[in-house]
Amino acid sequence: MNNYIPLNKAIGPKVICDGYQALIPQKLGVDAMTFTFDGSECEHATCPGAPEIFIKVEENGLYYFGIEADDTGSLTIAGEELCKKDGTQPNGKLNIETASRYLKAGYYKVALSCTNNAYDPTSNNAVAFNVTMDKEPIQAGKYEGNSTMKREFSPSPKIKLWTIEKESDIKCEESKEVKLEFESPEIIYSPEIDSCKTNPIPPKICVTVCQDKDENVWKCRVVSASAGAKITIFNDNFMNPLITPPLSEEEAIEAVNEMNGYQARGRVGTWHTPEASVAHEEHHRRQWEDAFNYYWKEMKIQEKLEERTFSCDTYKDMDKVITLMSGYADLASTNLTIATAEYVIQLPDRANDRPYCAGQKVLNEATRKVILLADAMDWKNVPRVVTEPGTIEPSCFLPPVNKEKSRSMAVADQSAPLILSIADTSRFTEGRITACFRNEENEPIRIPDEINDETSDYFFVTVLRTEQGDARILNAKMGNITFQRPLNYRELSPGQEYSVTIPVCLDEVNLEDWKQCSCELETRYYNQQGKDCFLGGLRATAKLVL
Repeated sequence: MNNYIPLNKAIGPKVICDGYQALIPQKLGVDAMTFTFDGSECEHATCPGAPEIFIKVEENGLYYFGIEADDTGSLTIAGEELCKKDGTQPNGKLNIETASRYLKAGYYKVALSCTNNAYDPTSNNAVAFNVTMDKEPIQAGKYEGNSTMKREFSPSPKIKLWTIEKESDIKCEESKEVKLEFESPEIIYSPEIDSCKTNPIPPKICVTVCQDKDENVWKCRVVSASAGAKITIFNDNFMNPLITPPLSEEEAIEAVNEMNGYQARGRVGTWHTPEASVAHEEHHRRQWEDAFNYYWKEMKIQEKLEERTFSCDTYKDMDKVITLMSGYADLASTNLTIATAEYVIQLPDRANDRPYCAGQKVLNEATRKVILLADAMDWKNVPRVVTEPGTIEPSCFLPPVNKEKSRSMAVADQSAPLILSIADTSRFTEGRITACFRNEENEPIRIPDEINDETSDYFFVTVLRTEQGDARILNAKMGNITFQRPLNYRELSPGQEYSVTIPVCLDEVNLEDWKQCSCELETRYYNQQGKDCFLGGLRATAKLVL
């Protein structure tokens, strides 16, 4: 049956799990095993010929999901593993993993799985599994203590599961234009001290198939497409004048001067507000939104997917065609991500650039309140000027997304005095590669000395490709990072080399499937941050034998 069935085409929908209790309530004395849920009469087991299960989406929108498990749990929607809770120690106890996805109204085929590990003694081995679905962010349960039996599930609504007798019609209808929906989840505020981040949510393209009996082929139809970006605001050691106003004229002078200098300084000062950081990161999120929308249309992704057909004589099983088309949709999603990321992370993000101007505009509200305080306290030496924000709109201003002339044309690969190469791939299967910078200029060149396991995904986009056109992005995070402090730099003398080992994420790569392929590893380095250092992009490739 199709991955997606419109509400009006589902014949015989029937609720098989009403969502009143967890799929597996907490229990003790369980052996190691994997439970799956498919609507069969077998308790927590897969039975031959069992019906497929679906979730019902009443209206278009952003939906939130949560997986609670002891030990490992996963949720797959329309062929995409949306959410997986890690069960390796110390994560074996009941706790939660969450995700979100924009869904169009209809029924979506789902797969649920829970794996319980073996522990000794078995009598103390607990199992628990719960899946939540809501239009509001999923609430955490109470996960205190070392015992799963004493922990509590999330209070968010439990998932309802359906079976469907059949789809009323799988004949092809006219294609309808699908717009890319952009997800903007609630901002995450972390008490930790770190740099703020905006990370893209990978695109998800949901496809279904229909049968053209006149042409005797299966055709693809794109049901929906979504992408997004999530923001994490970290703490810092700045003073927030909206919470703790200056207590003296000297403090007020410092606060006004520090906040007025944010835009030109290109980093947070001793006085700042979280609201200004949010405005900065929201600007980055808009860049991702504009770029995703642009490349969705520019690359004609829907058009190219729907051009594909499969012979009904060759492929009599619709599920096989759905699997093939879902694979092409995944590849299209990867290519969309690569094109978007290569554009967004080249947008300048340093002093006086648009993200800082957006932050300055909001920060000025706090500056004005300090000035009002100075007026009330008759602090005459406090500056009464407020920084005029620089250019903010449009958020995407470099070609190709916007044709406006710009100060920086770093979008294209430059002929640069700095050369990048992939120096070592011997540890690729361990998730590590080594990139090498070499200064070919007659003068010293500076680069940010900030590349490590935590930050490398914000400087590099690394992709594994085959000659057949398959591709995987090997960045675990990717996105924009906003350093809250001055950057450290490394100066390369003429002819000097500098190597850095960076992680590559192999979570989505089954290396066994790639061993028979001719593979190319490509990594692109981008930097638009910092002062008096190399700004722009570099590209390196290497043949890879797995």
